Amino acid sequence: MQAPDLVGSTAVALLIGFLIGAEREFSRAEAERQPGVRDFILIALVGSLCGLLQNVWLAVTALAAIAALLAVFHYQSPERSGITTEMAAVATFCLGYLASAPGLSFGPTLAVGLTVAITILLEAKRALHHFIRETITEQEFTDTLRFLAIIFIIYPVLPAGGVGPQGVFVPRQVWLFVILVSSVSYVGYFLEKFLGPRAGLRLAGVLGGLASSTAATVSLARSCADEPENRTLYWQAILLANGMQFPRLLAILGAVNPPLAWALAGPLLAMTAVALALARLWGASAVGEAQRARVHLRNPFRLGPALRFGALFGLITLLERTASATAGSAGVMIVSAAGGSVDVDAAVLSLSDLLKAGGLTMPATTLATLIALAGNAVVKTFLATQSGVAGLGRRLALSFLLMLATGVLVWRLTS
Repeated sequence: MQAPDLVGSTAVALLIGFLIGAEREFSRAEAERQPGVRDFILIALVGSLCGLLQNVWLAVTALAAIAALLAVFHYQSPERSGITTEMAAVATFCLGYLASAPGLSFGPTLAVGLTVAITILLEAKRALHHFIRETITEQEFTDTLRFLAIIFIIYPVLPAGGVGPQGVFVPRQVWLFVILVSSVSYVGYFLEKFLGPRAGLRLAGVLGGLASSTAATVSLARSCADEPENRTLYWQAILLANGMQFPRLLAILGAVNPPLAWALAGPLLAMTAVALALARLWGASAVGEAQRARVHLRNPFRLGPALRFGALFGLITLLERTASATAGSAGVMIVSAAGGSVDVDAAVLSLSDLLKAGGLTMPATTLATLIALAGNAVVKTFLATQSGVAGLGRRLALSFLLMLATGVLVWRLTS
């Protein structure tokens, strides 16, 4: 290492020791004895020296000596509980070593970034304790673990490709729908808890619609069945979720096929306007309900309803792929409706590819897109009806009819 590199590594080690040591100084009680800022600076410099020399035995011996000194100091201070300061000192040594290790061009940057993260974590002691002990219930923490399990444990082990005849069943696709439904329910629960029913459900609807309007509709309908006193708020969130579907699709098409996006801009924006107008209308009637509504401590993660809707989704996927395999090129409109019933984005992207390849004209492609959206609306209405909320399926069907009728009218006037 050149002299500038040596000076830079040492300066970074000094900064690491100062930041963590200063935080420990500020958090120390008046009469509490624990290592201070000078101790942490020295520990970081020792780590830096070990990193520069690249002597494994020296590093191990130095770390063992520091750990032994910290242990003696800890047991000589019976008024202290916990070992946060001692663990921070060990981390300081390791960060000083990382900042000075030759051959790691990213070492100093990574070390400083980790130092800032550790300092923030140490500083947030009271907020974290309050959050864990008073804000989050044991049921919410347990359900969070279950929610993470279906994403990071179950999903990766599922087969990536299709299974069954001609690969018509894709387990990961079905499970992804289960994850989306669970995600909307999980995120919506905490938004409702921390922001209140009105703002929380609105935001849950918007975010859910940007991710998957089908999953958002299913999850919000299921939650509505559990909280019938908040049905107007849930209905508004469902409309917002479905209203977000159209600008999301327009943004995707704008990236992959600008001419098609331009041709569909009028119908899609008109349908968005209708959805938002209906949500606004229902929102005005929900003012009194929002004032009365209270958050019920239901489970934020419920796998049973998500699995049931996932099974329905898998059946619909099977029917859609069968229709695609048997209809042939002459049945583009039928396949569009079937494909849109499962994944409207994928169906429209397929139509976009056909348009680019010359297999479809622009008017036929825009019409097929509207048919795909209609197929998607039919499936969402059916899935929402399964929630058991009285009148939800009928209201959603009428809303979709109004949106689609407006979209078709604008399409006829502009095509």
